[in-house]
Amino acid sequence: MALQITGLGVADYQEIVEALLVASDHAGGPEVAERRREIADRIGVALETLPPPREALEAREAVRGQ
Repeated sequence: MALQITGLGVADYQEIVEALLVASDHAGGPEVAERRREIADRIGVALETLPPPREALEAREAVRGQ
């Protein structure tokens, strides 16, 4: 069963990934650091499967229209 969190956007998840990577550099041990990197990688992979944000699509269309 997948956990569903509402109210967060892609930028929020990107910030979480960045925080996990920074935290892995300051982890109490190699196991904790590896776990934080693993979680960050899994979230990052999931983010890459999402369609581009609407703003990016609108910007692309604006460039094509010029």
